[in-house]
Amino acid sequence: MRMCADAERKYTSPYSYLIKLQHLNPAIMKRFVILSLITILFVHASSQGTGYEFERIKIGDAKHIVSGLSLSPDRSVLAISSIQGFPLNLFDWKNGEVIREFNVGNWYAGSSIDYSAKGKFILMNQLFYTDFALNKDKEVKFDIINAETGERVKRFNEYHAVTISPDEQFALALSGESVSFWNLSSGNMESAFKVDEATNAIAISPDGNLIAISHKLSEESAKNMPQLQRDKKVLKSALKYKQQVSVYDATTFQKLYTVNELYDIIYKLRFSDNGRDLFCLNIPHLKIQNSDKRQSYINVIDVDSGSPKRRGFTSQAYYEPDFKLSDDGKWLGVVSNNNRFLELHIYDFETGKMEYRFQQSYRLFEKNEGEMIAVDSRIFFVFLPDNESILMTMGNHLIRWNFIKNE
Repeated sequence: MRMCADAERKYTSPYSYLIKLQHLNPAIMKRFVILSLITILFVHASSQGTGYEFERIKIGDAKHIVSGLSLSPDRSVLAISSIQGFPLNLFDWKNGEVIREFNVGNWYAGSSIDYSAKGKFILMNQLFYTDFALNKDKEVKFDIINAETGERVKRFNEYHAVTISPDEQFALALSGESVSFWNLSSGNMESAFKVDEATNAIAISPDGNLIAISHKLSEESAKNMPQLQRDKKVLKSALKYKQQVSVYDATTFQKLYTVNELYDIIYKLRFSDNGRDLFCLNIPHLKIQNSDKRQSYINVIDVDSGSPKRRGFTSQAYYEPDFKLSDDGKWLGVVSNNNRFLELHIYDFETGKMEYRFQQSYRLFEKNEGEMIAVDSRIFFVFLPDNESILMTMGNHLIRWNFIKNE
């Protein structure tokens, strides 16, 4: 494993602490703030150089935490979302300049964001600091924003998942057992179909032909799994805690196949850009996890055969971890945690071997040049077009890291 920059950062949002303390005695609150500032100054003063290939990038004069990142399809513009009522920025990452700011309303803990396939829209997905009501994905709000004007095209309140079709004509929205299609020109729902026991995740393939949906394990499916039928306790546990993925024809809504694999609670499905792989982010129910640490799994499904691949990846992030594949398909980045600090792991996608690791710690404060640093408890990132560099969030800054140059 090739190691990279140690850059310590506490894994809790300062805003969450302030919210908890706001009802305390003002004197106590004052002491808390002073001690926090002293801690940051001390770490800044005592930090050592790392000697690794990274740089800190300011986002205009932002002093607030940024949350989500998404690179435009032509790879020229970086969309950056923020917490609370701060703007969504379009950022020229090559020149380090904010080129537009959009007022998109109040997103208290921020939002993850994704450009649509052709770059016409930006999809915003509400986040929480207490990320999932344990063992259950929250129904949250989603906004679809016009990427040119910043105007809201469509809002979805209390939905599990929303995605935009590759032709940018429709939004697919999952709520309860219903998958609905919304025309983005008229704003009207045009069609819908039902998926029994649907859960939290939906994805549409890059060619627009396939829809993948997560759902609970049914008794009918369990009958076709000999490993479950041999043990009634195992069967009962699987029916209660395990989920599956089914793939549907996007035109006829007919189910094409169910992947012959059991997953934990599924929070995200995502097709690779070439449509060959389907990523499944799943996290065990607390009652059946094997350790006292929250562990996330990113499993890979071969789309053509509908079979699970043996290759899989893990994360110990406390929040739902960001993960992405590089444009050339060689590298998979996964956000994780090593008990103390946030980390970004870079895997060789074919072999599954971790090749590089970036650990965020307060040693990065050495490069702040006296600027204010807001800390956060999450990392979001994008691969850059050279397929050897990454931009990642760190509080109110970006970190650009060339992992290949650290060899």
